[in-house]
Amino acid sequence: MIANKGKYFLKYYPQHMILLSLIVSICLGTLLLALPISRVEDVPLIDLFFTSASLTTVTGLMTVPIEHFTNFGHGVMLCLMQLGGLGLMTLSLVFIYTFSNLGIYTQVIASEVLSLKSFKDTKHTLFFIIKLTAITELLGAIIIFPTMYQTYPFKKAVFLSIFHSVASFCNAGFSLFPDRMLEYNHNPLMIFTTMILMIVGGLGFVTWHELSKKFILRNSSPVCISWHTKLVLRMYLFTSVTVSILFWMIERNHTLAHMPFFQKMYVVMFTGIAMKSTGFALISFSTVHLATLVLCMVSMFIGSAPLSTGSGIKTSVFAIYLGVIKAAIQGKRQALLYGRQIVDDQVYKAMAIIALSLSWIVIITFCLLITEPKWEFIDILFGTVAAFCNNGTFIGAIELLTSLGKCFIILSMIIGRIGALALILSMKRISEQREISYPKEHVILG
Repeated sequence: MIANKGKYFLKYYPQHMILLSLIVSICLGTLLLALPISRVEDVPLIDLFFTSASLTTVTGLMTVPIEHFTNFGHGVMLCLMQLGGLGLMTLSLVFIYTFSNLGIYTQVIASEVLSLKSFKDTKHTLFFIIKLTAITELLGAIIIFPTMYQTYPFKKAVFLSIFHSVASFCNAGFSLFPDRMLEYNHNPLMIFTTMILMIVGGLGFVTWHELSKKFILRNSSPVCISWHTKLVLRMYLFTSVTVSILFWMIERNHTLAHMPFFQKMYVVMFTGIAMKSTGFALISFSTVHLATLVLCMVSMFIGSAPLSTGSGIKTSVFAIYLGVIKAAIQGKRQALLYGRQIVDDQVYKAMAIIALSLSWIVIITFCLLITEPKWEFIDILFGTVAAFCNNGTFIGAIELLTSLGKCFIILSMIIGRIGALALILSMKRISEQREISYPKEHVILG
């Protein structure tokens, strides 16, 4: 009887399992960080929970200095960060693979949400994710190691290399360096390695799976790049380049003015990529123009590619949004993207994701304006967007947040991390119900 109830719950409420696993991971991380072996000094429980939530949701925000934790604590952080970067993806795949006997409904969800052409691809895709992650992070750590070894002892340099590689690939934005990435803004090798790791993690595993079959594995039968992968590559390139160009135009005579030309170029490129989800920065965002902060918030909100380690509403949702606007301006009844008509179901979901995400940001901003009366509006808005979009950039003194304010930020990090996936799964369950046709009516729009 209990087993049947468990199967019923897993069959109809998979989004709850994902949320539950995330909360359990955060609580477990909090307990591990609370151990005396993990801390150099006492840290309030709310800050331990905040740190664990930030790590598990790969956000990168910290309310206490990272130096308050021991080497063992840093090891716990590394594990939580790795789990958070791959957690939703691998959990979904493991869930589908383990409970594949739950019926056609669960299999349909798996294929649609994870962009799998066949339910049988699940195991292969899961193994590919693990291999890609291990190889990419290992190569990144090897390349970074010589830079670390110039400053730190061998063992410390090895750990720092691994930690930074994982943080970059998982788009987490965490750093054990005193000034995060600021102290390496003159090191091209460090910068370009970090950029490549962020790009690999931010483009999505399904995209790399397809590209690997096309260009690396080279099967006997020809493999065509799917329309989805082409859309992901185009939108990732378009958003990154656009943000980089606008950032250069705004800051070229301000924060970038004193930099040599080559350094200025890679700082601009790095910012265009890092602001999508990671939060690493080569300049101090407390000194930039307000227009730059708005640009960064837009970049955070759009985020990375679907089924990636990054967050945000995802570039695919933003692409549909642009397609809907174009269709409305041209008076067309259907949204078109690169020669393809987007089905109405996807359009409704994309618009719902954007509307719910913006609504959440407005609500949390409103609440923080009440709990943090001494803060500037732009600081609160920027922090709310960063938390919801799991971006580690913060321009205010985050450690000065009240306990209630920290709770709001924690909630935003969790909702932002699972929001789109949970929404799609929930809608899939709702759409299973019988549809009823109603009389059509026109509404005056303006």
